[in-house]
Amino acid sequence: MTCPDSPSAAYLDRLLMAVEQQVASLPTQTYLAEAAADRLIAGGRIWLAGDMGFIIEGLNRAGGMMTIKKLGKAEDLEEGDVVLFGSLSVNNEDERDMVQRCLEIGVLPVLFDPEKPLVPASLDAAIPPVGSEEYLPFASPANAISLWTFTAELVSALTRKGKMPPMYQSVVVPGGRERNASHLPLAWEPETPTPVNPLVLGRTYLSRLARCIRKLRASEMAQFAQAGKLAADAMAAGHTAWIVPEGHLPPYQPGIAENLAGLRRLDGGRNAERVAETVKPGDVILYIGYYEPFGPWVENAHAAGAKIVTIVSGTPDRPASAMGADINISGCWPYGDALVQVPGYDVSILPPSGVIQSAAYWMLVAEILAAAR
Repeated sequence: MTCPDSPSAAYLDRLLMAVEQQVASLPTQTYLAEAAADRLIAGGRIWLAGDMGFIIEGLNRAGGMMTIKKLGKAEDLEEGDVVLFGSLSVNNEDERDMVQRCLEIGVLPVLFDPEKPLVPASLDAAIPPVGSEEYLPFASPANAISLWTFTAELVSALTRKGKMPPMYQSVVVPGGRERNASHLPLAWEPETPTPVNPLVLGRTYLSRLARCIRKLRASEMAQFAQAGKLAADAMAAGHTAWIVPEGHLPPYQPGIAENLAGLRRLDGGRNAERVAETVKPGDVILYIGYYEPFGPWVENAHAAGAKIVTIVSGTPDRPASAMGADINISGCWPYGDALVQVPGYDVSILPPSGVIQSAAYWMLVAEILAAAR
């Protein structure tokens, strides 16, 4: 069952527009990736800076680069470095100052910005700004799309120069932690990679990401609408609707979501015991996770007399529909959380989950607002 006119469907339609805009920007991203690759091969380092959600999305991430680090302070930068800035607003003076310092000392800044390019070396997600009344913020998921598209073109540029950076495998996949541990000490993979032509990895990532989003739109809209109504009805009856955003990007979404929809955050990470301490009968928990809930979230919610919605992708042995929640929603990203195979490399790279988890967060808010009208 689909809800073609639902707030969730409209949100995903806008997100698909952001994917299309990324396709159009690929030549620019390839140009910047070539410049970044030359710097890394010459000994430069690559950093993440700006919005904390953007930083955490790219750090220690399934399908991401092992050598990328969080920038602590401007003094850590050296000539020849590359900095990827994730910005939620062009009006952030601290970010402007950081970009200016990069230009002054010979650091390549690449700006991922939801409004307008700040420096010539920048990427424009071409989406409504944070706080826009045109549905809800798109900056976080769109910047994540930009990050992984740029990473695709950076990896391919490096392969054309004879280098393959070590990349993470999802630690939830059996053997993933052990495999990653053997690659973490490496600056470069020891084998000479097969060169990948420009645009190939970026186009492949965007095509497969769009496929995940379309699958989500085709199969899960009714469940999102039901989840929004469940939470709205609970709050109208005087109960609390809790949101549990797990993963890399979701916990760092702009806090206006809770204010918009009246949600409360149930912090505690993977500690499902917080349910018994905090949740009351009649409450609702909206759990945005990874493959499956970390711990007995469903069981503890039901024991507390609450209802729970899970948004996860499932595993080969336990599909998303089998989580036992009151409403089970599939995130529709593949097991392994990586969409693109680099020829000859041992694992696939470039994750879709952060984009979809971030979108799911705002889709729930949109459905709650619609149900409460």
